Amino acid sequence: SSGDLLWLRPLLPQQATQLSASSTEMASTWSALSNTMELLSGLFSLEDSPTTLDPGRRQCDQGTYVEELRRVIDKVESEGADSEALDDIRQRLEEIEQEASKGLAVTVRHAVSGEVVAVVRARPTDTAAVLREGVLRETGDALVALRFIHGSKVLKDSETLEEAGVQDGASVLVIRSPLKCLTASFDGTSRVCLLREGSAPDDEVSISESGPVLSAVLSPCGGFVLAVCSGGDGSVRCASTGELEFYLQGWVSSAEYSSDGQFIAGASDNGIARIWCAKTGRCLHELSGHADDVKAATFSPDSSLVATASCDGTAIVYEAASGRPLLRLVGHVDVVRSVVFSQDGKWVLTTSMDATARIWCAASGQCAQALKGHTKALSGASFAPDGSRVLTASFDGSVRVWDAMSGDCMLLLPAENSVVNAAAFSPDGASVLVASASESFRLFCASTGDCRVTFEGHEDWVRVASFSPDGTLVASGSYDGTARIWSALDGECVQTLEGHGGAVVAASIAAA
Repeated sequence: SSGDLLWLRPLLPQQATQLSASSTEMASTWSALSNTMELLSGLFSLEDSPTTLDPGRRQCDQGTYVEELRRVIDKVESEGADSEALDDIRQRLEEIEQEASKGLAVTVRHAVSGEVVAVVRARPTDTAAVLREGVLRETGDALVALRFIHGSKVLKDSETLEEAGVQDGASVLVIRSPLKCLTASFDGTSRVCLLREGSAPDDEVSISESGPVLSAVLSPCGGFVLAVCSGGDGSVRCASTGELEFYLQGWVSSAEYSSDGQFIAGASDNGIARIWCAKTGRCLHELSGHADDVKAATFSPDSSLVATASCDGTAIVYEAASGRPLLRLVGHVDVVRSVVFSQDGKWVLTTSMDATARIWCAASGQCAQALKGHTKALSGASFAPDGSRVLTASFDGSVRVWDAMSGDCMLLLPAENSVVNAAAFSPDGASVLVASASESFRLFCASTGDCRVTFEGHEDWVRVASFSPDGTLVASGSYDGTARIWSALDGECVQTLEGHGGAVVAASIAAA
């Protein structure tokens, strides 16, 4: 806005005095700079109502004024102006240029009332994330999920505005949905609470499990909590009352829901994995074939396949409906610790104690890429939402981002104190969240590696961190016994969740 440019005005007389008050040429130069800033102020005041300005004229004016300002700055520098002050001016100029490159003006309206919530300037290559930022900055209402609709179609997080058909002057609808948070702890409890300002204790449901909780997730519908405890118990409880629905049959060391919420898959004992009915806990299939313990089991996005990772150094892909093994993925030379599918279900990603990750074709079992570069065992990995990149975390104290097609390492992100506790892509794939051996954790640009946000407030190491479904919030859990909810835009802690008596090992946000 025009107010953002007022910072420069006090510099003008100061610089003129430093250079030479008697210099007619310099006085003229500073006058030109002042006039240019006035013109830019006028330009930005017009852009406060971008729909009233012809798009072609706006882009032309932006280029003209920015170029004029750059020319005057170069002239002032050639006349001996203080370079440090001019560096600050150039930095602001770059910000102006970035703003000027946003050629779309998108009006965001409330889906129910039709009221204008915000007018957001964006680039065609931006995603819905920029619309969320605009709405949140305008309303300050952080503890809700935001979804955008354009032409009866919900905008996908990884889809650009251009791909979604959003043009300059377009209107989109925003839907606000309440959120809930699930936390779990070594103290043997899970907690579910609604996220809202001033949330009362009555909103929280405390669930007593059979022992220290290793993992906990909400069902896709948000109505149930699936928890795995250190004694081998897997339980499903009502998220609104905490009442036990059932225990999973057999020993359980890990468990997750299928995308449709109908089934549960997880690692069990004696080298097998299991598929359970999510309504009764009855074991439907035992997935055999491994020669050693199973470390993990996961569904494909369409729930038709289950992949397992094992201490025998292999992964196996099974048909979920029958439990029949389809493919054995052989190539690692040590324990396979984790396995995940890409969002389109075409690729399988495995990590191993052999310090590598591998990408496999889910149809043929062929290894497409071996990702080498870490110096110690890998602790986890994931695909970017569009499948083009892979994120790996290692006990060597680093996080790497790889090109999934070429296998080239694109980015190396060091972790504090050489420990990576959690790492994840944002829902739009533009950022990487890293929690390490520190009371703070950080959000990085997935393209440049620049630190965008540092989240500070915990009093002990952060053990887990994850995004809300729309990427605007981050949930974290710490060894200090608390969970916190943060704004992903500026790192502000918007809610602290207390009550656990031990380290928080799970913290996630879902639709209420």
